[in-house]
Amino acid sequence: MSVDLPSPTMDVLVHGVGRDRSVDGILRLIEVAGQERPLAQLLAEMCPHVAAIASADIVSVYVREHGPAGDCLVMRGNVGFPASAVGTVSLRVGEGITGLTAECMRPVTVAVAETDASYKHVPGLGEEHFPSFLAVPLLGTGRVVGVLVLQRRSVEMFDAGEIALATALGAPIVLAIESARRRTADRQKGRSARLAGVPMVPGTAMGRVAVIPTLTGLPESSSVDPIDLGGALDRLRGDLERASRRLRGEQDAEVRRALDNLELALVDQRFRERLLSGTSSIGQGGVLGALRGVARDYARVPYRVPVRGGAIEPALEERAREIEDLCVLLYASATRANMLPHGGVWLGERIGAFVALCAVARGASALVSDVRLDDGPGLAIARAGEIPVVSQVDGLYAWVRPGDLVVVDADVGILRINPAESSVESFRKSRG
Repeated sequence: MSVDLPSPTMDVLVHGVGRDRSVDGILRLIEVAGQERPLAQLLAEMCPHVAAIASADIVSVYVREHGPAGDCLVMRGNVGFPASAVGTVSLRVGEGITGLTAECMRPVTVAVAETDASYKHVPGLGEEHFPSFLAVPLLGTGRVVGVLVLQRRSVEMFDAGEIALATALGAPIVLAIESARRRTADRQKGRSARLAGVPMVPGTAMGRVAVIPTLTGLPESSSVDPIDLGGALDRLRGDLERASRRLRGEQDAEVRRALDNLELALVDQRFRERLLSGTSSIGQGGVLGALRGVARDYARVPYRVPVRGGAIEPALEERAREIEDLCVLLYASATRANMLPHGGVWLGERIGAFVALCAVARGASALVSDVRLDDGPGLAIARAGEIPVVSQVDGLYAWVRPGDLVVVDADVGILRINPAESSVESFRKSRG
């Protein structure tokens, strides 16, 4: 729609669209910030406007989020870096120049970022090509809700005027972040439930929901770091060592056998070579293709072994399931995806031995399934690690979403989804 503007006079000058690109950009930022769209979409549109207004080569928006290890700053918007950086790069508050900015709640600028003592290098990002660095805190209602980072190729300090401009540009970004959070909170209101299941391992726990993925449902890696399956195997070996320490002295034969099986799989040279050769082969889907290929090979073995009556050998079938679980864990480790966090309530269709060992190693709060669980090695490990387990929860995936707060009472088989604050406080007091 066109608008007829009054003729300019000596006293009045109307800045029409196109007259001043900076003014146009700022007004557009304010307009976008108020739109009811997902935060990721808003930031994806806002970052290029900020880059144009501030003459920056790189613009990143880090949003403060609460995770199992405490508050962290996650890159949720960017222009200039690979798209895979968004949602992947994460820093603790106080870590790096960005984390320092959040901690001190003041702008921080440096001409060559990597020479600063606070600098935190992120492999694969390429930010060493943009040394000039300015970070300004995004201040919400009484706290830092994020950090806006501007970078340039030129080796020079941002001046006082540019710092003031960047600080002002942060205001509509704060509006976008806080509005998105309010919308999320509004959607969550009233979405609470009490679900019943079958108690398998007694105990009570509280944590945020994390869904144990299947190999077929995994996305291609969005990590900006180089994929290193060899390193992932080593990290899983570290998980095995932690689980072994926690289960030291456990006499249950199934637990000991599961520990031995995982150790054998992690040191199996043929298994390792198969994985590494798959990731180095062009056209095979990279790391995820290699993992799926290995799992597929093991899944076919039970059907190739001749048995009486045409029945599948149970041990071989269980081995195939274990290898698929191992491949999922390797994917999460190789991509550094925080799929199965410390302190989380892990949801899965089946609780295999390797997943249970990982739950013990990483300190999962509870394990929950919507199907019947057989009393096998997975449950034996959960029992030895004192991790509550509930199975056959009706309506589990209809009600529960990743990130939901759940109180698990595995003594009676009850889950409380997004409980009232009074219930949360009561649970905390009961745990001392």
